[in-house]
Amino acid sequence: MNHPREHDLALLAGGEAGPLRRLLLDRHVRNCAPCQEKIAAYCDLREDLGEIELPGSNWNEVNWNFLAADMRANIRLGLEAGACVRTARTPWRWKAPRLWKNPRPAIAFACVLIVTAAGELLRENKLRSPAVADSTPVLVTTDSGVEFRTGANSLTLLKHHGDVANQTVSARGDISERYIDDTGAVTINDVSLQ
Repeated sequence: MNHPREHDLALLAGGEAGPLRRLLLDRHVRNCAPCQEKIAAYCDLREDLGEIELPGSNWNEVNWNFLAADMRANIRLGLEAGACVRTARTPWRWKAPRLWKNPRPAIAFACVLIVTAAGELLRENKLRSPAVADSTPVLVTTDSGVEFRTGANSLTLLKHHGDVANQTVSARGDISERYIDDTGAVTINDVSLQ
């Protein structure tokens, strides 16, 4: 159970809490014995303070309206004095965002940057002419060996004699070919294009 703050209970005991706050506090205090005890203690303290007489002061003769008006005037004067001595405004300077507090803008910016870069790469590949794409050098495996092709030209790099046992092509364009030649020996050829 969450109990009200001490100063709220003191205001309630003195009848100085606002109407909404008083309603909420009354609802809690009705069902909470510890808070009822605190309010009773504040009421007793208030009565004890009312019985104390200070020499040279009569509380009944104090003009409370005059004191309240004087306090409001002092507050206004303080606000106006603060406005007069306010320091000159410094020019606006850009501050780097603190990404450790909220990384969402940085993540959003990075996503936009990645999508833009991917779009540019795809657009560049789409605009490339077929003649340029066909002239790209490639390695190709055939039944007779490994060929190097550029456009319409081709050059057989490795010609094997015998049955191919295994051909492997990697994503980088490396080709590995293992076969048994006419003499029965195993031959392994590794070709890569750089």
